[in-house]
Amino acid sequence: MKTKSQEMKEREQAEKIKALRRELETQLEEQLSSELASEKPQTEVQKIEAGAVEDSEQAKRIVEALLFASSKPLTVNEIRKVLNRFSASEIQTWMGELKEIYARENRSFELVEIAGGYEIATKKEFAPWILKLELQKKARQASQSALETLAILAYKQPITRAEIEDLRGVDVSGVLTTLTERSFVKIVGKKEVPGRPFLYGTTDKFLEHFGLKSLQGLPSIEEIKSVVENSVKREELLGKTNIVEVSEFPEENTGDGSQSAAQEN
Repeated sequence: MKTKSQEMKEREQAEKIKALRRELETQLEEQLSSELASEKPQTEVQKIEAGAVEDSEQAKRIVEALLFASSKPLTVNEIRKVLNRFSASEIQTWMGELKEIYARENRSFELVEIAGGYEIATKKEFAPWILKLELQKKARQASQSALETLAILAYKQPITRAEIEDLRGVDVSGVLTTLTERSFVKIVGKKEVPGRPFLYGTTDKFLEHFGLKSLQGLPSIEEIKSVVENSVKREELLGKTNIVEVSEFPEENTGDGSQSAAQEN
């Protein structure tokens, strides 16, 4: 069991980290707010208006663009509201033509009729590669979440799930289950509070994985703070140096002599 002095020291260290984070967040927020209010945007926004559709071939390309951009199946009536001078039968014809084009050119996607509308969907045979990409994304997210949870556990153990969630601000039940199954974390007891929630702590496998002889080998809060401050100076972090510069688009004139809608704010 930890002594009261150890618990007090850990609480003081945690409060120091929280105070530093709040200070940085406050200063960043104040700086960004003032810069956004005073500085001109580094990029120009060009206003694009929907002009008259010249022919059916252009209308078909517009339908294709709508299908690509939509996050849900589009009905013929929804498309007609955009292309109001064309009939439902014409739109149906273009759908058939797009289907034929995709099939003839052996595209990786196809036009399918689903839920009363039309949608451009990837072919089923490409599902394994798409799944691998999604799994990579989830693995990166899970790894980051696991490391954050492990860090809290290492410095605050024994600790309950609710206390970890209070510090992280998100649910950690799934992460804790995974870490427990992989023997990085174990249940070390129950907290003497109503409900008696489980207390979690790290294992010998955790020490082995991170090359530690004991928990005393973990860097102190002051050491972590020093590393952060030396790697990224606070003045640079809060400075006014532009990180990315975007070149401006030149003004253009429209064909009728009127000035382009691209304007500098």
